[in-house]
Amino acid sequence: MPDFLKEKPQLDCDFLNAKECLNMLTDDEKELLVQHKTDLEFNAGEIIVKRGAVVSNLVYVTDGLVKLEVVNDNKTSTLGLVQSHSFVGLICCFAFKNFDFTAIALENTKVSFIEMDVFETFIKNNGAFSLALIRHMSGIANGLFHSMTRLSQKNIDGALSILLLDFATIYKSSTYMLPVVRKELADMLGYSKESIINTLSKFNKEGILNVSDRKIEILDLKKLKQISVLG
Repeated sequence: MPDFLKEKPQLDCDFLNAKECLNMLTDDEKELLVQHKTDLEFNAGEIIVKRGAVVSNLVYVTDGLVKLEVVNDNKTSTLGLVQSHSFVGLICCFAFKNFDFTAIALENTKVSFIEMDVFETFIKNNGAFSLALIRHMSGIANGLFHSMTRLSQKNIDGALSILLLDFATIYKSSTYMLPVVRKELADMLGYSKESIINTLSKFNKEGILNVSDRKIEILDLKKLKQISVLG
């Protein structure tokens, strides 16, 4: 049985972790989930879910990092990043028959496709699981609203600082390899590639970061956090 179906639930302190929701399933339901899921691996840059595809499965990231993109007025924007033990676009999947976003692997990523019909059966029959899922989806939506609002109020310094700090949290280290090139960073934040390059260079010169191609080393965490708040 997969690791994400073995651990005990801790919903009071970790409701944003999707595997805690899955662990509210009964043993029989867990066995049924295993029988009705398909595990696939994607290389960095590969599309996991394409916008417009029929929603026949829920997508669960078991390991890796995924970027969600949406299109508005013919312009592509990054909706957010999805880490390990998270559903991909869960808050959208029950509203439409087709995926309204594109999911792209930012690094080598393992994914489980869970049949939607089976998942809906769990929701109808298991009240504890349904409540946990609602709490989980509410937490995701709340975080997404705050993140989008916060970024919209920032200049390039502040927005880039937030994203760099997010990556540090994801990789649990102040030194990491960016999973995207400068152009992708620019697209994620809605700025030009040149603005990203100039800002990284400025942070490097000011001793806030040590930047070497995709390698980022945060030298002054306090200063970077300050810029993320005031920028």
